[in-house]
Amino acid sequence: MYRTLLTLLVVFAFSGAKSLAQDNYYGSATYTPQQLHELLVGQNRDVVLQTFGRMPNIIRGHDWFYENVAVYVPERDQYYTLAVVCFSQADGRVWQVVCYPH
Repeated sequence: MYRTLLTLLVVFAFSGAKSLAQDNYYGSATYTPQQLHELLVGQNRDVVLQTFGRMPNIIRGHDWFYENVAVYVPERDQYYTLAVVCFSQADGRVWQVVCYPH
């Protein structure tokens, strides 16, 4: 019985570590700021959720903050890891996506 419990705990620990590692390494999608702009501006919240595949890390007012997102900026040959999706108060649609190093 103890061996079974220990096995389950080890499996659970590794599966949790794998999901954390995937988030830390940005998952499978890499975007440029221009791609995020084209994908999201004018879209509603459901499209944003589908694009990122998860809820934002932080919601402040009408802005959604996505941490651990791979946004490649070719002009700087650098990855940014924070994407802020700004929703309009008037119609609830995305009007801007801003990316930052984090």
